Amino acid sequence: MKRCVCIPHSKSYTHSQTDPFLCVSHTLIYRVDLFTHPCSCLINFLKNFNSNFESSICLIFNSLLLGMVSRMENHLDPGIYKSLLLSYVSSIDIADDTDSQGTSKNPIRSTLAGITSTPPSSSKTIINLGLGDPTHYPLHPPPVAATTAACTAIQTERHNGYINGIGSLPARQAIANYHQKWDGVTYHPDSVVLTHGVGQALDLIFSVLFPHHSYGPSNILLPAPGFSQYSSLLANLGTEIRYYDCVEEKDWEVDTKMLDSLCDENTRGILITNPSNPCGSNFSKEHLANILAIADKHKIPIIADEIYGHMTWSSPFIPLASISATVPVITLSGLSKRFLLPGWRVGWIALHDPLGVAEGVREGIIVWGNRFFGPSSIVQAALPEILATPSEYFDAVTAKVEQNAQIVHSGTSEINGLYTNMPAGALYMLIRIQPAAFDLNDDVEFCTALYREEAVFVLPGLCFGAPGYFRVVLGAPAEIMTDVMERLSAFCDKHRV
Repeated sequence: MKRCVCIPHSKSYTHSQTDPFLCVSHTLIYRVDLFTHPCSCLINFLKNFNSNFESSICLIFNSLLLGMVSRMENHLDPGIYKSLLLSYVSSIDIADDTDSQGTSKNPIRSTLAGITSTPPSSSKTIINLGLGDPTHYPLHPPPVAATTAACTAIQTERHNGYINGIGSLPARQAIANYHQKWDGVTYHPDSVVLTHGVGQALDLIFSVLFPHHSYGPSNILLPAPGFSQYSSLLANLGTEIRYYDCVEEKDWEVDTKMLDSLCDENTRGILITNPSNPCGSNFSKEHLANILAIADKHKIPIIADEIYGHMTWSSPFIPLASISATVPVITLSGLSKRFLLPGWRVGWIALHDPLGVAEGVREGIIVWGNRFFGPSSIVQAALPEILATPSEYFDAVTAKVEQNAQIVHSGTSEINGLYTNMPAGALYMLIRIQPAAFDLNDDVEFCTALYREEAVFVLPGLCFGAPGYFRVVLGAPAEIMTDVMERLSAFCDKHRV
C-alpha cells in the first residue's frame, strides 16, 4: 500500500497510500473476490482499516457510487446490508470526541467547561477572549462583497443545484487567482479542493497522507505550542505525533535542529502553522527556507496551515509554497479569519507540487473531497467577488489587530509576574506566567480564578501544549482590550506573592 515516486534526487518523496481512497476500494474488491461471504469480508476489512464507523461506511457507499465495487451489487441485498451494519456496529466502539463519561476529549472544550462551570462572582460584564472568532464582538464588519455577492447569488436563483463535490470550477479558479495575486504562486484549479473550513481540510489531508496504524507505522511532526485540533483529528488514525519546539526566546521560531532529528523513514508529513495560533509569530523567509531544506533532505511533504496568511504587521507574510522549488506544499486557507467569515465554513486545500511528484496526493484529495461535496453552492457562487476584496479592507482589519496587540503587550509589560513577546501576526498572544509569582498553582487555576473574579475568559496554555502560559484573542474592540488589561492588572496585584 506504499509507493515511492522517483524524482531527480538521490532520494524519493514518500507518502502512504498515494491515492488512499482508490487503494482502499481496490482492497475491498480484492477481498470480496477472495472470500465467499461478503459480510464477514467487509466487517473484517473495516475493523482493520478504521475504528471510525462513519468514515468507514462512507468509504463503502462512496465506492458503490463511484462504481468501484459494482460487482458487489449481485451479493448485497438490503437484508445483507442491514446485517453488515448491525454486525459491525456491535463489534466496535465507535470513535468520537468524548470519553466514556461523555466528557469531551478536545482539550479546549473540556478546559472551557471546567473554567466556566462556576459563574463569575463579579458583577462586571463577562469578556470572552478565549474564542478565536473575530466576529464575536465583532472586531470589524465583513467585506461588503461578501454580503452583496451572496445576496445576488440567492436572488438570481441560478445557484441552487448540486455542484462538483470538490468545488465549482469558477470557485476553484477564483482561489487560484487569489493565491496568484497575494502569494505569487500559480495553482491549477484541479489542484484546489474546497472544504467546510480549514478544520475539514485538515481532516481530509490527514486521511490522505496517513494510513490507519493497522497498515503500518507512520508519524507526523506538529508544533508545540500548537493548535489542539491537529491531534484531535489524528486520534482516529492512530498516527504517532511527534512535537517539535517553537522557541519563545526566538519569537517562537521552530527549533530546526529538533525538527531535523525527529524525521525518520516513517515521517509522512511536517505541519507548519504560520502565522501561528497560539503564538502570534510570523516566520521570516530565511527561517522558512531552513524548514524547507530539512523537508527536502528527508523528502517529506509539508502541510502549511496558513489560515492567518497575510494577517501580519511588522514584517510581510511569506507563503511557504512561494519559496519551495522542490518540496510539495499543501496549503490550507479559507475565509474564516482574514475575511472575518468563520460561520460560512469555507476553506480549501491548494497543492503546490513543483517537481510533479505528488500526483497521487492530488488524486487523493479530489476523491476524498467528493465525500462531503464542499461548501454551499450560494457561497461558492459568491466566492470570486469575495476573494477580489481590495487590500484596503485587509489593511483596516490588520490595523485593529495590531492596535490590540500593542495594548496587551504594553499592559502586560507593566504587570510583574507576566511576560509576552510582541506578536507579529495572526489573532493571538501567548502570555507567560512567571513561576511562583502568584498564589495560584498553574495556568488552569490562574485562568479559572481570572474568570470567576474578574469575568475575563482566556484559555490556559495547557490547551496548546504550553503549560504555564495563557492565550489572549485579539479580536475585540480596543476599548474592551483596555478594560481587560485593567482587570488583569488588578487580579495580578491581588494574587501576587
